[in-house]
Amino acid sequence: MIIYLDLIFFINFAYDFLLLLTVAMTLKRKVKFIRIIIASLIGAISIFLLFLNINETLVFMLKILVSIIMCLISYKYISIKYTLYNIGYLYMLSIILAGFLYLLNNELSYYHVGIVFVNKDISINYIVLLIISPIILFLFYKSNKKLKNTYSDYYKIKIVFDNIEINCVSFYDNGNNLIDPITKKAVIIINSNLLKRIYNIRDPVYVPFKTIDGTSLLKCYKPSYIIINNHKVYNYLIGEAKIKLKDGIDCILNKKLMEDNYV
Repeated sequence: MIIYLDLIFFINFAYDFLLLLTVAMTLKRKVKFIRIIIASLIGAISIFLLFLNINETLVFMLKILVSIIMCLISYKYISIKYTLYNIGYLYMLSIILAGFLYLLNNELSYYHVGIVFVNKDISINYIVLLIISPIILFLFYKSNKKLKNTYSDYYKIKIVFDNIEINCVSFYDNGNNLIDPITKKAVIIINSNLLKRIYNIRDPVYVPFKTIDGTSLLKCYKPSYIIINNHKVYNYLIGEAKIKLKDGIDCILNKKLMEDNYV
């Protein structure tokens, strides 16, 4: 089989460029294209390590080093956490694309040499890289963005009544602006089954609220405090939901939490 080194270099350059660009878009990194191009060139050159007569362990270590260098060139160094996120996403995206290449290798190719999969002398990974890979990475970016938007309003909170702690998965809803007209405390709505343990240690207060059918009263309780985003919050009431909240949600946060900069 004839291997064209210039083709391998181009394939890997494009592959690395797409990966680095997708990481930048996904993590919202402010980068310059020239930095990504330089990093991609270094990644493409590193592919020739496969043709050197060195042991596999050394090749593996060198490739890790190259990936770190690529991330540092593309996104600069700001902190260890920042850099680890960049490297982690780069490897995650690489694994996703490599999985598709592996699938095509099993389904369509008879053999492969290095990363070049061949079926009747047609380079399968060349086709995937130029046509399918950008689509796969774009779909990953869109789905990841949608997932972040969906779960960005979810919070874990702890509600404390004396020595009783209630841990909740909560959802921020700017439509919940219920406030007790007497105490002026905002109300957080919680599933009624989580409040059964406090019935004997707290007397309820009733907060009027409007419904489609008119005005009703919501049974509420005053907690000792609430912990959300490492903030200890005091001036809120816990309202007992009369209907079951959607699956996976224990309580609905109040709009005032946003105004008070707790969420």
